[in-house]
Amino acid sequence: MLTILSNWFSDPKNWGALLITAPIAILALFVAIKNYQRKSGISIRGGFGIASSSRCEESYVSHIVLENLKDRAVTIYGIFLKVGHNFYIDLESHEDNPLVLKPYETYHRTMGEIIFYSVNTNIIKMEKLLQDKKTKKRLVLSTSEGKYIVPKEVKRWSPVGDFFRNYLTGVIRTVRVSHNKKDIGGNVRFIVDITNTDGDIETIELMSDDYQLVIFKNFILTEESLSTKESLENFLQEKLENNLISKGSSIKVYDFYEHKKKINELYRGEAIEAERYSASYYYVFGKLYTIYSNLKTARANKRIQSENNKRRD
Repeated sequence: MLTILSNWFSDPKNWGALLITAPIAILALFVAIKNYQRKSGISIRGGFGIASSSRCEESYVSHIVLENLKDRAVTIYGIFLKVGHNFYIDLESHEDNPLVLKPYETYHRTMGEIIFYSVNTNIIKMEKLLQDKKTKKRLVLSTSEGKYIVPKEVKRWSPVGDFFRNYLTGVIRTVRVSHNKKDIGGNVRFIVDITNTDGDIETIELMSDDYQLVIFKNFILTEESLSTKESLENFLQEKLENNLISKGSSIKVYDFYEHKKKINELYRGEAIEAERYSASYYYVFGKLYTIYSNLKTARANKRIQSENNKRRD
């Protein structure tokens, strides 16, 4: 055997074949191992939130997130929050109807306030442990393969965190209004719903300068008809009576401009223009400004606390 191997390795042609086939074999082995790991065992990461409310005495789990990282389904019979070493809060029971987490699927559940916690027939107070940062808390799952402790948290990011590190960060929220499952633009003046005899609704958006445009099939709007909600209603009702709109239809006009004005009243500050900051201004000046603002706020809070303590004395 040694002689055969020695003769094989002494031939330069065999070395060339080995250099070609060896990387292919290693790559095939690597792919096979990865596929096995992807389809075997359980790998779930997740997270949870703990909230408090004036409407209940105890803190509670406000939401849970589970993300299946494997290319295989996982059957879950129960979800628990392990608090410390010896307490398990029963968050969800799926004994009667198991939760099947499909490959790469994410499960999210939002939960509200509670009445209290109980163990056997006793009420148990969990507030102290739930609010104690030193007490370890982990999600634990009852699965078809036994107990599974969720080892990883779902990495969630929010620009709010960047804001608290740098006050020059702006978190911009989009204000939208939907009508019949459709978002309405801010320049729309009127919304018209035409409901036919079958109950189907056609929604038409109109702006103040849409007169003389071909929007309706059998007639053209006028400048006067778009002046007020009442004038538009009268105009369309007249067209309906003249059978220029499908017979038997009903018309509903909404003054979206007035609705938008009510929304704008909630934002009483002056409109500001977004400006582009240079990287140095944002990262250097912004960081220094944040530190200064935090120190200023801390001093103000300390002064207020001191004044309150003097009043109590």
